[in-house]
Amino acid sequence: MPSSQSTDGTRTDVLLIFPPQTEARFFPYLSLPYLTGHLRRRGRRVHQADLNIAVLHELLRCPALLADAVRAQDTGADGKAVSDWYRHEMADVFAAHIGELRAHVLDKAPAGELGPDRAVRLATLALELLVRDTFLVRTWDNLDRLDDAVRGAADRPPVASGVPVASLHHLVTGLLGRHRPRVVGLSVAFFSQLAPALLIASWVRQLAPDTRICLGGQQVMLRHDSLARLPGVRETVDALCPTAGEEPLERWLDALDGTVPLAAVPGMTWLRRAEGGPRTGPAVTLRFRDLGPPDFTGLPFRSYLNDALELAIVSCVGCYWGRCAFCSYGNRSLPQGSYQQGTAPQIADAVEAVVRATGTRYVSVADENTNLRLILKAMRAARERGIRVRFGVRSRLEPALTDPGFCHDLAAVGCAMIAVGYEGTSQRLLDRVDRGVRAADYQRILDNLDAAGITVRFTVMGQVLDETPDEFEASLRFLVDNERRIGIDALELMVAEPGSRLTGSPDDYGLALDTSDRLAGNPELSYLAGRVGHPLAVRGGPTRTEALDRLLRIFHTVRPGRANGSAPSRAPAVAALRPHTWVRTVPAYADDLSEDRVTLADLVKERFYALPVDDIEQRADGLLTARTDRGRRLLARLADAAAGTPDPAHPADPAPSARSTS
Repeated sequence: MPSSQSTDGTRTDVLLIFPPQTEARFFPYLSLPYLTGHLRRRGRRVHQADLNIAVLHELLRCPALLADAVRAQDTGADGKAVSDWYRHEMADVFAAHIGELRAHVLDKAPAGELGPDRAVRLATLALELLVRDTFLVRTWDNLDRLDDAVRGAADRPPVASGVPVASLHHLVTGLLGRHRPRVVGLSVAFFSQLAPALLIASWVRQLAPDTRICLGGQQVMLRHDSLARLPGVRETVDALCPTAGEEPLERWLDALDGTVPLAAVPGMTWLRRAEGGPRTGPAVTLRFRDLGPPDFTGLPFRSYLNDALELAIVSCVGCYWGRCAFCSYGNRSLPQGSYQQGTAPQIADAVEAVVRATGTRYVSVADENTNLRLILKAMRAARERGIRVRFGVRSRLEPALTDPGFCHDLAAVGCAMIAVGYEGTSQRLLDRVDRGVRAADYQRILDNLDAAGITVRFTVMGQVLDETPDEFEASLRFLVDNERRIGIDALELMVAEPGSRLTGSPDDYGLALDTSDRLAGNPELSYLAGRVGHPLAVRGGPTRTEALDRLLRIFHTVRPGRANGSAPSRAPAVAALRPHTWVRTVPAYADDLSEDRVTLADLVKERFYALPVDDIEQRADGLLTARTDRGRRLLARLADAAAGTPDPAHPADPAPSARSTS
């Protein structure tokens, strides 16, 4: 507990930061709200800041930042490059719709002409354009180069690293000035956050030398030993926390108050000499069942990149299955006592607390793999308290879902979505990676979930050990046969992360691993390379290139959610069409075939449309008019693609033939 004698009431005890750069912008990542809730219940002054979403909010409040960033990205080539044109047009579209974007993203108000889906997408694209080619989105082939680059960036003025880095530095400076924290904790969940987190830590050390700094989160759990040896980390960071951070942070603050010795602080690896490092403290004793609900106070939880307000909870620490050979997070649950599951009343408490505090109508249960029977009990308990909320979970396609009654029971208590991993339909491979499911059940499960009205979203894994061509074709056929009833969130190659059974016993899985300091991820398919681990090769299996080609076949072949691939246009003919303001005409200097066509770019959907000038004419005011019957059909297809709206001043009467217009 806080010491009234030693605690400075004008200072924040802990500033918790979730750093950029990651796609986790749909709702607040849970590490900060759970830490905040625990420490506040212990009487501590805590402020939490999600700088991953804050960079976007800065852009929404100051759209000129994007124009500045785009100017800095110009190629400088002779003549105007199409890439330069595209970026400038994107910045212009963003600025033109800034009012709608602010209304929807920041306040969840109606998004006007854009609509909610386009508003979220345009905001995402603008942010990605802002950070393009900057330190925040660099990928790394080893940790030493990452560390060197962080130290170099920390020694330069932030503006020298680009507009978004300067904006991030401004945010960090403001947080330190307002809160004067005794401790700064950085939660590094994704590898793409590691370099920005270390840069923020360096800035904190420069701006507030007496502030203690700790790194925690999934990446510290995976790479604790490697991080502890990096010179930049040892110079900047006081401690690494490779476990749940609630008890370590609570006890560290007690030690700073002088109420307990530093040696009694559990779960920390001390790096700096001020803490007597390097050394490791005792093990934590606090269990998940001892924790209360998350606290989102201080986070802009209504202003994330979702169509509507959505928040999350967890029901456990670890994975109740835990045996999938490729999952480093789940494999940490294998030792006795490592998996910690909440009780149904505890989970219902968390749901009730979040709903009553925020008004959300949708809760994601953000476990790596949820115990569905436990969640069913918890959501029934929440309903008995008058809490009716829709929710989503992550789970395997496991045997419980073969029971249609169980699926309907889940739907009845609010289950709207189940996200699952898909490693194909080869039982040989599923058994080899110890997935604990039966491919023969998959079709029945999808039928049951579809009948219950529960959406299923797949993450598809490639290079699953020595998958044969025939096994791949069977797995692809299953996706095609069920494309109307599934979504696909991601495609990714298998990664041998540190701490997984794959890396612990590669020979058991027919793998040859490069265990040097080289890093390998999924740069072709995943955001900023996604999961990162050791480079691997599969003995007797597909090469990485072959496995990547298979995933690309899935991308081009499977059309998730398609009701009818040959559905005719809703409008059989359109005489004239007014492109939306976010659909721009590619100028002649950027289109070598401009004399033969009019090329449109839908900057929100990221699509190009080429329209033959024999069939389509574009007036000076941008209106597209049909010259032929074919032109009317093409304009109808553009209307179906939501690239524009038919002009009522030009009714679709019979068009003259192409011959009569020549």
